[in-house]
Amino acid sequence: MRKSSRNNLPAPLPRHLLAGAAVRGLGLLLDYDGTLAELVPDLERAVPLPGAAKLIDRIARHRDRVRVAIVTGRRIEDLRRLLKVDSNIFFSGLHGLEVRGPDGRIAIDPEASECSAEVEKCRAWLLSEVPRGRGFRLEDKGVAIGLHSRSADPDEARQLTSRFTRFVERQAPHLRALQLKQLVEAIPKIAGKNHAVAWIKQMLPRSFVAAYIGDDATDEAAFSALDRDDVGILVGRPRETNARYFVDGPREVIAELRLIAESLESPSAAQGRE
Repeated sequence: MRKSSRNNLPAPLPRHLLAGAAVRGLGLLLDYDGTLAELVPDLERAVPLPGAAKLIDRIARHRDRVRVAIVTGRRIEDLRRLLKVDSNIFFSGLHGLEVRGPDGRIAIDPEASECSAEVEKCRAWLLSEVPRGRGFRLEDKGVAIGLHSRSADPDEARQLTSRFTRFVERQAPHLRALQLKQLVEAIPKIAGKNHAVAWIKQMLPRSFVAAYIGDDATDEAAFSALDRDDVGILVGRPRETNARYFVDGPREVIAELRLIAESLESPSAAQGRE
């Protein structure tokens, strides 16, 4: 299960590939928005697809075979409130800037706090320049701040996000303007989901294979951080990617989670643990 090249399109995910790996030992790393939940304009309504939380809970109970991690650009506390499941789960939020292990303790990368003055400059610019009642929304994450434009006029959104990107580039040298789906986020340059993957993989038993499932441009860094025997899975239409495989959308992700849970609970899996 080698990594793909950016010159290749991913192949359809073989049925039972992850379920089979789970019985042998799997680190299951999941993005949230666009992976466990559909993309929606209102972030507060981005609830997990039906059955997702229960399936994750079922899988996470088998800690001897599977370690579950959620890797997201959201704050960990915001995600836990939406997911409502956190037992035996690793969390990485803010694109790797904060982490939470199964012990419940949250740690913030100390370098992120050093960028607070530049984040404040970006916050002040957005409060001054973003028009009200035009479909824009600010998401303040403390160590980062984002401008959402999913509900705004596309032409107006392009102009405003371009201006904001230029401001970050010129006025905040320790930050970068992270381009996401109808969102641009001023965030410390040290952020990256590759750091989250590296941290989680250190917690896995050596015999475990890691599988990362995600849909966005930021997930490419996570795919690239996987080892040769690990599995990267893109959610959505096939495109050039560092992922080896793809599934069509979040509903297919839930179907894969169901296969994993059923395989772990099968009599043959139980016998294999004896």
